[in-house]
Amino acid sequence: MAVRITQLTLLFALLLTICRAAVVEKYFNLTWVMANPDGLQERKVIGVNGTWPLPVLEVSKGDRVIVHVYNGLGDKDTSVHWHGLFQNGTTHMDGPSRVTQCPITPGTSFTYDFTVDQSGTYWVCLIQNWFSIIS
Repeated sequence: MAVRITQLTLLFALLLTICRAAVVEKYFNLTWVMANPDGLQERKVIGVNGTWPLPVLEVSKGDRVIVHVYNGLGDKDTSVHWHGLFQNGTTHMDGPSRVTQCPITPGTSFTYDFTVDQSGTYWVCLIQNWFSIIS
């Protein structure tokens, strides 16, 4: 009887975890915007949906993140790097271009789709022509 109660408790906990997981879906149109991120002077920076700073994504451990990214940067490749998030099984979703994923070329889209396996605060980096910087 005690074993049966333990099994039911574990099953209930698993179902509760699965039921609480959410799907967080966003659409990012990457374009150039004018901003002053370091306080020195206004200049062109990569914006999301015409704004800078970038939007905050609030997710919980176990949530599925789906971000549809369109590259509207004109003649520049780009990608999104999710700093500090483990991409176990989804390394091709972690940018930077030509390191763990192919770049998103101008006028094309890429959909990031992964599950957040850890808690914490992380930041996102929009990368433009990273390969040309190191070559």
